[in-house]
Amino acid sequence: MRSLKSWVVGLLLGSFAASAAAEGPISSGDARPRLAVLDLAPAGVSPSLAAAVTGVLGNELDRLGAFRVMTSDAIRAMLALEHQKQMLGCSADAACLAEIGGALGVEYLVSGRVASLKDAHAGATFTLDLTLSAVRKAQREGSAIEVTRSEAELVGAVPRAVAKLTGKLLETRGGKLVLAVSELGALVKVDEMVRGTSPLDGALTLGGGLRSVTVEKEGFVTWQKEIPIPSGRLVEERANLVPSPDFIRQYEGRNKKLRLLAWVASGAAVAGIAGAVAFQARASHAYGDVASPDTFVYCQQKLLAGVTRGDGIDYRARASDLKSQVDTSQTLSYVAGGVGAASLAAAVVLWIVGEDPGRYSRYHESTGASMPVPSGAHASLSWEF
Repeated sequence: MRSLKSWVVGLLLGSFAASAAAEGPISSGDARPRLAVLDLAPAGVSPSLAAAVTGVLGNELDRLGAFRVMTSDAIRAMLALEHQKQMLGCSADAACLAEIGGALGVEYLVSGRVASLKDAHAGATFTLDLTLSAVRKAQREGSAIEVTRSEAELVGAVPRAVAKLTGKLLETRGGKLVLAVSELGALVKVDEMVRGTSPLDGALTLGGGLRSVTVEKEGFVTWQKEIPIPSGRLVEERANLVPSPDFIRQYEGRNKKLRLLAWVASGAAVAGIAGAVAFQARASHAYGDVASPDTFVYCQQKLLAGVTRGDGIDYRARASDLKSQVDTSQTLSYVAGGVGAASLAAAVVLWIVGEDPGRYSRYHESTGASMPVPSGAHASLSWEF
């Protein structure tokens, strides 16, 4: 019996090498564990249904991105499962599967069966029973059972069964996800669990395998993607949220008004500051100095020297008139400066609060039409709304 088992192991390894070569080389940097999917045993169902479910099972495990999956097609090219067990002389327990997995050169093995049970009252039910075994430890790492009412439901239950089957194992083989979201304040969910709002504070630590990431924000189309998380790796992903037509209309209407007010406030700030400078210059000119005739300081100096009239000018009356001009110009300068400062502050706030009205212009729906022209060509008209 020992020589027979050695012969079978040698045959399996040789067949595995041939099938691996046919599937193509595997990158030496790929640290993912190798997993084999054995044919699911039919129990009360047609072999074609069991084969179909096995194929879907292999595809779902491959989509996880956590394993290098050896499909049942390659294994069927070696030996049928029942034949393997008979030749190896073992039953369908963990130790037996460990021997088969060791012969295939894999770290994990998925086996199971597809069964049907007929009930006179409830009708037929279909059961998918899966087991994930660790080859080196010769023990079960996970299991999953799904019961359905039809063959179609059975095939549809495979992704859910795979999640149950590998969930515990993949939690220990996790990685990190850096998610960049195009909008602020969007709700981020991973496998239906809330993980925060954008922008996220650093990378998310997730269990390995395929993770369903959802990003939601009011007024935007929900972004959802299944992202494979390799063990010990950092994955970067960007979520671009697409706004709804109603949101675009409201956004553009609000921000066009804010942008208009920002321009008005900016203009008022410039006018106010310019007016303050002009009135202050006028006040300074009227105030003058002792060397500038017809200024307040010049007239005042004449009065201090005891000169009240000269060149037909009443220095006392002229000084009073110029003093009034200086006071009025300074007052107007202060008012204009206050208006300019307030307008400037309002403009800054409006520019900060308001956003670019054309930010979502690329999402505008467009409609076009063409019409024939005398030359036989067609002219196109397009418009946006």
